Amino acid sequence: MKLVEIPTGVEARFDDAGRVTPTAFNWQGRDMHISDVGRRWVEPHGPHQLRHYLVMTPGQDTFELCLDTGTLQWKITKIWERGRMA
Repeated sequence: MKLVEIPTGVEARFDDAGRVTPTAFNWQGRDMHISDVGRRWVEPHGPHQLRHYLVMTPGQDTFELCLDTGTLQWKITKIWERGRMA
């Protein structure tokens, strides 16, 4: 696992209750489809919140995405990449 602070663009959908679900994000110049959204949690951050999403790509890499509700900016904050074969 790597701890990072990488700003990223995220595509997301909103349900009828206003719940945000990320569907894709940009990683190293590539658009990454999200195949599964796991754990979600919120932590206070001054007058607003940081919303965290644990997501998995079709290649089985796992990322933690974070939405700052004050700035509406997304970041990749953790990365778990599967071992790559040469």
